[in-house]
Amino acid sequence: MSSIVYARRSLEAEWYLSSSSESNSGVIDLLHDILTRLPPAQKHEEETSHSTPASSLAFTAVDHVIEWPIFGTNRSGHWAPFCLLATAQGQNFNHKAAPATGLLQLDWDEIPSLLTKFLRMAHIMNPILDCPTLMKYGRAVVELGPQWDSRTCLVLVAAALGAIASPFSPFADTVESLSSSSSRQDGNALRQKAESYYEYARRRFGLLGIDLTSCHCYFLSGVYLLWTLRPIEAWQAFSQATSLYTLYLKILAARRLTHIRDTTDGEMVPDEHECHENLKQCLEQRLYWSCIKSENDMFSEVELPRSALHAVDFPYQFPSPPTPKDVGGLDDRQYFDASTSSSATASSVSSNTVDIQDFKETHENSWFNYLSEISLSKLSVSVDQAFYSAPASAWMSMNVPGMINTAHDFERQIEQWQEALPRAISCFSQPPNLSAISEFQLAAWLRSANIKLRVYRPFLYLLAHAQDQDWSMNGSLRQLAERAVLLSLDPLFNIGLRHRHAGAWLRCRETTCRALIIICAERIGLLRSMELEQYAQESLKICIAHLRYWEAEAEDVRLARQALEMMI
Repeated sequence: MSSIVYARRSLEAEWYLSSSSESNSGVIDLLHDILTRLPPAQKHEEETSHSTPASSLAFTAVDHVIEWPIFGTNRSGHWAPFCLLATAQGQNFNHKAAPATGLLQLDWDEIPSLLTKFLRMAHIMNPILDCPTLMKYGRAVVELGPQWDSRTCLVLVAAALGAIASPFSPFADTVESLSSSSSRQDGNALRQKAESYYEYARRRFGLLGIDLTSCHCYFLSGVYLLWTLRPIEAWQAFSQATSLYTLYLKILAARRLTHIRDTTDGEMVPDEHECHENLKQCLEQRLYWSCIKSENDMFSEVELPRSALHAVDFPYQFPSPPTPKDVGGLDDRQYFDASTSSSATASSVSSNTVDIQDFKETHENSWFNYLSEISLSKLSVSVDQAFYSAPASAWMSMNVPGMINTAHDFERQIEQWQEALPRAISCFSQPPNLSAISEFQLAAWLRSANIKLRVYRPFLYLLAHAQDQDWSMNGSLRQLAERAVLLSLDPLFNIGLRHRHAGAWLRCRETTCRALIIICAERIGLLRSMELEQYAQESLKICIAHLRYWEAEAEDVRLARQALEMMI
């Protein structure tokens, strides 16, 4: 281990122990309890011990599923019909320099309400910022006008996300609800306002320096581009964030090793200067894990280069939980009442009255979700290493009994993860009430369900393409293949299909993969033997309708829908 890494570990370990001992809040105790109950996380060094290729071979991607021989897909070269990279050149990107006359005239006085929406509806899934600090920056923009600095840039990107965000509604979508409109039609005015805020922010990217706030700007830019279904541009923004953050960490470690005072972001907490270093180290940990998590999500579907951040020997397996000061004194109801009325009206998903949950409670649940997602992402890496280090055809030459044992082991680990979740974000202990499920509960369920599908997928492939082989464990193989089918048909997948969020594009890819699993099961007679043919046909119709709802914003989604319709 290099001296720089050792110095960084020593300094941060001292801070972590001291800050943890000072906190006796019940919230902090509960968060630490969640950390201890989550499944043991493998060291990050193990994830990066293998040489990283110039291009991440995303064998988990839906592009590789459609290449299964049973689908008989006609393709040219290596590319599947709806490969994202193959369709990227033909996309009409909106992320171009827009003339000043093409931007909406913005009311800077609405920034506090937009930041409130951002904190309640977008930031909760990636709580990387200090909430009071962001609101302070927002008030400065209102009072002084937008400046050409990183703080204004951060406020504008967050405001863009707040402008496009709408409340989550636990609505089980149907073919009718998905076909009644499209993502372009729903909330069009909100998207135009969001694009204007984002364009004002983007004009400041060239002036950003090497500091934590600038890293936040690039990262949230990637989040916004995912909200607007622009994954290639999102990857570019995440790449800028991770590259800049890697440089930031190396500079920071060198300064600490040489005892040079760090003056970046010097006014993070101007009225509590002694807390500045502690807060900044918290933010560093959050940004690191959010960058790693976001990159892993992208690389599961897109074959693009990994960042140097994956090679950084970061000392913590989880970010440090927040303290009550993170949201202390932050009363957002005066802004939230006004900001949600317009977004609830514009959203066609639900006309229900928005339930204003206490922000501290929302913040706590957000962290439960955040920590659990990081824990599960490490298990996801293990699944990919076990089953997806080569194309699907490699499963034919693998040891099937060993694969089955590995799958059962992953199932047990997922069950342990589910048991460790607090009730506020869990819907695993009993059959969930679909009309009352929260966004956090749905997110946790979707994460575990999609990892399970990756565990079961190889066995459906083997059942479909190696039926002539006589294996003594064929019954166990068939059982795992059936679990892939049953999980793909779970009605929880139909919740919130029209809800716009950072994972909307990934949900379209997941829907495509589930549809392919169902089609494969139908072609080999598995649906008939399971007596699920009629239910499967209804599920396929919902999958098609889901893709059609979003396809105007992403060319690969449209091509996926067309390919599926040709198969059915």
